[in-house]
Amino acid sequence: MSTTQFTGEGRATDGPALEADSVSLPWRISIIATTVACLLLKLLLAAKTYGTNDVYRFEAFTAASRYFGAFIYRAIPDFNHPPSMIHLLLVIGWLSNVTGLPFSFWLRVPGILADAASVWVLWKILGTRLQERSIRCALLMFAAAPPFFLVAGFHGNTDTIMIFFLLLSVYLNERGMHAWLAGVLFGLSVCFKITPVIAAPVMYFYMRDLRKRIAFFAAAGGVLLIAWSPYIFQDTWFMVRQIFGYQSIYGHWGLSYLSARLLARLPVWGWPNDAFRLGGAYALLAGTTYLAWWMNRQGARPSLYLQVGVVLFLLLSFTNAFGVQYLAWLVPWVVGLGAMPTTIFFTASGVFLFLVYNYWSQGIPWYMADSYQMGDFQGRLDYFQIVCWLSVLVILIVAWKQMKTSATDPRLSPSRFSTRTAQFLAVPVTLLFLIYPAFRQARSDTVAIPWPARQQLASNARAAQYLELSSELYRIGRYQDAIAAAQQSVALRHDFVAAYGNLSTAYEALHMWDEALRNAQQAFQLQPDFPMAKDNFDRILEEKQGSDGSQPSR
Repeated sequence: MSTTQFTGEGRATDGPALEADSVSLPWRISIIATTVACLLLKLLLAAKTYGTNDVYRFEAFTAASRYFGAFIYRAIPDFNHPPSMIHLLLVIGWLSNVTGLPFSFWLRVPGILADAASVWVLWKILGTRLQERSIRCALLMFAAAPPFFLVAGFHGNTDTIMIFFLLLSVYLNERGMHAWLAGVLFGLSVCFKITPVIAAPVMYFYMRDLRKRIAFFAAAGGVLLIAWSPYIFQDTWFMVRQIFGYQSIYGHWGLSYLSARLLARLPVWGWPNDAFRLGGAYALLAGTTYLAWWMNRQGARPSLYLQVGVVLFLLLSFTNAFGVQYLAWLVPWVVGLGAMPTTIFFTASGVFLFLVYNYWSQGIPWYMADSYQMGDFQGRLDYFQIVCWLSVLVILIVAWKQMKTSATDPRLSPSRFSTRTAQFLAVPVTLLFLIYPAFRQARSDTVAIPWPARQQLASNARAAQYLELSSELYRIGRYQDAIAAAQQSVALRHDFVAAYGNLSTAYEALHMWDEALRNAQQAFQLQPDFPMAKDNFDRILEEKQGSDGSQPSR
């Protein structure tokens, strides 16, 4: 019995259904059970931990957005997210207030749910390729993918949400189903991070029908216009420059790591390192745009799923900037390459991410992984970073070979990437060169810190964020708002001398002498040898005496 299937161009043809109806019941149960189990475990991890420093920065962005609105981009220089994120952060803040569950939990919930939904989308994309045991194994591994588990369940960012909407857009586009809806989903992906714009040329060249191109990009633009409103109209050019001009950390990954340590030290060859640091992103964007045209220049071409994967593999192979959460960008796309490439990447990236978070958390039990406090992972985890980068190069090579040999739809091409000998040798090699060194590294990075002390470190970091916000509000003359932010800081850390100092000076600016003196006195009592506390107390005491003639005691 033949059914209708869709080729890479979305044309209906006769052939076996692309749905995963041929997957046996035990495999279905295994994949679904693994997805549900990991969903629950990630929710538990999110409930019991705080996450990385990204979490308290997002909490600070949420508070700042209430005071500054669109001008948060000027007030908080490291806020470089699309303005649609302001809406999301305000909703998360509201959920935290209403439910009593912490902001750090709600920030991670959307990404965790997106992980589970991505399993279903990828199941649909792979279709009859799930008849291959290698692809079924890879999908099962995807349901419990370590990079997704760690980034969504612990890190606290929006990368997995972005990937979910991009994956769903690819699915609809590849099936030829409602170009406008695929555009809406692509626009939603860009609402969380600007990264999917690198896949826009692939989407454009893949759709050969002009009407579909117009519908897709008009819908995507309409979503951005709505989701970025009203902020996009209030400080437009500064906002656009802040979002698109963002450059992540240089010298922490792959080529940038090697270039910064080899070329930068040579007096003659130092200039290529500077050129790569300054212009590498633009060169990569130009290269991926050309690649998008090249992949679609002929009638027989790879599927859109494979094309987007190749572009992202290329991005992470040669990027000049890096954040550890970027590894989540590659997770769904490697599954189509088969079990062996998936195992290589999931193992290398999972070990690397675990060690980074373990170092930032000062060992198990994890609560908060603070890279600001602990510093860069380079110098400690360079070996594991290089191994992880090499695994990305491996999957890029495998994807490139598959792309060159695939017909219109590579889902119909079986995946053969490894011999039994290679599979047999992979286990001892991995144990010897990755797992055992990782075990030793994790032990050396563990510090004996009591659980309450770990929680207090997170409270202290959050208090410092509100203090910074209070100082900025005071600087621009918004004294009442500065008081509110400083009070949040004191609520998180009762012995925070600097926060009491901010309260005293803000009350002083409003001539509220009793409150100013009480907070100045509190700061002085907490730390009598701190010059600022003593100076504030003496000055405000003198000003209060001058205003009403009273003589409070110390």
